[in-house]
Amino acid sequence: MTEFKGLNPFPYPPPFLLLVAPFSLLPYMWGFAAWVVVTFAAYLLLTRRAIETPYALAHPPVLMNGLIGQNGFLTAGLFTAGTAMLRERPFLAGAILGCLVIKPQLALLLPVAVIAARLWPAIAGALATAGVLGLVSLALFGASAFIGFWNILPLYTELMRQDKWPWNEFISVFAFLRYFGVDQTVALSVHAVVAAAAVALTWIAWSRNWKNQVPILAAATLLVPPYLLTYDALLMIIPMGFWLKDRERARLVGLLWLLCFLPIAFYFNLYRGPNTVPLAALLFLGVCVADRLRGAARGWSRRTWITPTSSE
Repeated sequence: MTEFKGLNPFPYPPPFLLLVAPFSLLPYMWGFAAWVVVTFAAYLLLTRRAIETPYALAHPPVLMNGLIGQNGFLTAGLFTAGTAMLRERPFLAGAILGCLVIKPQLALLLPVAVIAARLWPAIAGALATAGVLGLVSLALFGASAFIGFWNILPLYTELMRQDKWPWNEFISVFAFLRYFGVDQTVALSVHAVVAAAAVALTWIAWSRNWKNQVPILAAATLLVPPYLLTYDALLMIIPMGFWLKDRERARLVGLLWLLCFLPIAFYFNLYRGPNTVPLAALLFLGVCVADRLRGAARGWSRRTWITPTSSE
């Protein structure tokens, strides 16, 4: 058995330990394989409402999550399943989405959507699940696990501040700009503006019950946190699945797929440019806004004004 010494970062809240601890009972390779198989099965099961299985399998980040055993299968499955039923069964949806306490940066926009839509039972469901997971992990792993998690967070901030991480591994607007050498303050400011726009669009879409509110939420989620990695781009299956239902969007789906593929090609030395996932998210949201504006313009143009005339 290999002995690891020194600092071994684990930047996840203690409830995540509840999920991975059972796999640690197996020898490393068997535990790794079991984790990939179980989370991959969950991904296929939980995403069926958003996208057909062949397309879910063809999404580029699937390869990366499978090869390195990351958590994208699980988080994408939870996000997809929960958001798909928010309107129909808000409490159950909230309970599912509450499991994202294991990776809270993917849940930043969920309160915005739920409050905008006034889906109060979803809040209750999310708080119940997150609370139970927190209390159980506290009972099993103790307060030291929570203290350790809190203490390790500045390390990741410092790694990003000192450019200690390849910028093309991150899928944020901040990292995209930093890849080209944009000043850190400027890059963070632009990121904040884009994130604010994503928040505003999410609020509008959910408060007005747009038919594309769920894919907008998914794409916008990828634009808010500065710290998200390539494997988190699995969330883009929701916008892609939405567009796949419209044959006129076939070329745009292909472009989304390509923008999600290029960062994966980087790991095989086939691509050396910036991470293009934020461009995919921006493309989807931009087209959604353009569609709305065109629809509003057509509705305005159909209105007629009758000028009264006087007869002499």
